[in-house]
Amino acid sequence: MQVNCILRSGLLFVTLSLAIARRKQSSFAESCYPRGTLSQAVDTLYVKAARLKATIPEDRIKNIQLLKKKTKKLFMKNCRFQEQLLSFFMEDVFGRLQLQACKETDFVEDFHSLRQKLSRCISCASSPREMKSITRMKRIFYGIGNKGIYKAISELDILLSWIKQFLESFK
Repeated sequence: MQVNCILRSGLLFVTLSLAIARRKQSSFAESCYPRGTLSQAVDTLYVKAARLKATIPEDRIKNIQLLKKKTKKLFMKNCRFQEQLLSFFMEDVFGRLQLQACKETDFVEDFHSLRQKLSRCISCASSPREMKSITRMKRIFYGIGNKGIYKAISELDILLSWIKQFLESFK
């Protein structure tokens, strides 16, 4: 009798868990912004990134690249990696950037807004194995000093193209 009660309780727990998970999935899809809206936000950031690049010294370090092909593969497949990469740009790159004019501040605010919108659309679990690329990138970024900021900003086009491709792969 007691075993039967335990089995029924377990079955009820599993059923409730599945119902909650399905409800979260449907509310997740409802809370996500339309792909077109996100894509337009990325297009706007391309223009603002060009203005931002014009305000900083040119990236003269040609033998170092922060955003590599392997990084792109992780970005396209792993949402936790996406969050970490966007956080890297918000906190490490833009956090160290001396913003002189409203135009640059506007770019950072729009980038932050896009990051928040993407996080509403993408739910994921952490995977520490993929974070090695972020750690490597941060090591390089901090290793080249202030030039790391210029390097990262010069690669914004790459990051924005990845975001655009990711959105296009979204169904």
